[in-house]
Amino acid sequence: MSRAVLTTFDDYQKERIKFVQTIAEMARQPQNIEYLQSAGVMGLLRPLLLDKVSSIQQTAALALARLASYSSEIAEAIVSNQVLPQLIDSLSKQNRFYKKAAAYVLKSVAKHSEHLAQCVIDAGALEALVNCLEDFDPNVKEGAAFALACIAKHDNSALAEEVVKAGALERLAVCIQDPETSLKKIATMSLSEIVKHTAELAERLANNPGTLRVLTGNLADRDLELRQHSCTCLANIAKHNEDLAQKVASADLFPKIVDRCLKEEGKEKLQRQAALCFKEIAGRSLSLARMISDVGGVNCIVDYLNKAPGTAKLHAIMTLGYVAGFERDLARNVVQCKGHIALVNALKEADQDHIKAAAAWSLGQIGRHSTELAKDLAEQNVMQELLDVYIKTEDKSDLKDKSKHALKSIIQQCQEMNALQPLLDKTPEKMVKYVVAQMAVILKNKPALRKKFAEEDCLKKLQEIKAPPESKLQSSINEINDLFPP
Repeated sequence: MSRAVLTTFDDYQKERIKFVQTIAEMARQPQNIEYLQSAGVMGLLRPLLLDKVSSIQQTAALALARLASYSSEIAEAIVSNQVLPQLIDSLSKQNRFYKKAAAYVLKSVAKHSEHLAQCVIDAGALEALVNCLEDFDPNVKEGAAFALACIAKHDNSALAEEVVKAGALERLAVCIQDPETSLKKIATMSLSEIVKHTAELAERLANNPGTLRVLTGNLADRDLELRQHSCTCLANIAKHNEDLAQKVASADLFPKIVDRCLKEEGKEKLQRQAALCFKEIAGRSLSLARMISDVGGVNCIVDYLNKAPGTAKLHAIMTLGYVAGFERDLARNVVQCKGHIALVNALKEADQDHIKAAAAWSLGQIGRHSTELAKDLAEQNVMQELLDVYIKTEDKSDLKDKSKHALKSIIQQCQEMNALQPLLDKTPEKMVKYVVAQMAVILKNKPALRKKFAEEDCLKKLQEIKAPPESKLQSSINEINDLFPP
């Protein structure tokens, strides 16, 4: 009789194990999610989280995590069915396998929305997750770090602040020094998701120079993903203000990011994040822009820009614009590295308007400094390209505005009449006034050009322009006419 009873219970246990294993496997396939949900899988899995057999508990948690990862509706159901408190309570009591699975559930719920991330916090998950960062098992620490990243990543700095208040920042900073590369990657990603929100959060991390040096040191690691996450984290620190950018730059950043990231041929994701880091630093101050130039960063950025596909060009384009914008010597360095040619090509070849707008802005940052730089741009037909973009673009767009201001900046520095003359034929009235005004300046200062100007019918074209009386355009036309007495 006792044997029959034991056999019955043994069979029941085997069936429970078979059930949760099957559900966990089915949850791997997105096409099964709707059917599992309609079959009431939540109500069947929840009691198994408290099963006396630990392997059943773990597999039930794994199945829930996979389900929640695919569907925000299931994630909402996990919250409404009060599963989270049950999981969190067990985090401090169960073995490492259960802890890892429970952290996976919390990550899968929190990643979907600010609301669900807040629900995870409200359930008391932060303290348990932060404690898991001190677990002896690196897989448990990795799972906790990933869950914290999914809470902090949303566009709500209050969530990240809650994570920091729970003590996560300091323990994640320790995790990025761990021998396990996988843990270092996830911990770095989690730090990046936290510090991206506000300068105050970034300062909490940056105030420890040792942590910044660990991050920059990881730029030389063999693992590409670790280098990529480190670039992103450093960029998210530097982007807030000049002081933070200076701290990042002072942590021996530039030699490593140039040699081990930007120069990594064929590693497009890594190079893109390195360019992002440069962009966030370059625009902060003249001294930082000079540091980038001095370490050969401009040349590397130009090389990357020439090879980068599509939207990946943006960070490089902006970096060149920031560097060139500060002073003439830096703009000259961009030109010497053939950055202006790469920017013109981006302007002509880009499919997206925001890439074209960035390229136009950067070209304007180069050309506005001096007549020599404007001449360099004129030799690459930059003004004509900018004019074409300006004419073809709809009004009140960022691209229209950027191309207009860039064209105006270059025209006002240009002393090459040959470059300005072709613009007369098709430049709209709003822009032609700048062309004519600059022609007037050139003809006043260079009398020798007047004869050629008249012989090539430029004077005739000018006089055919019907400008409103008393307008700046008419005033410039009158100035030129006065140079050619009847």
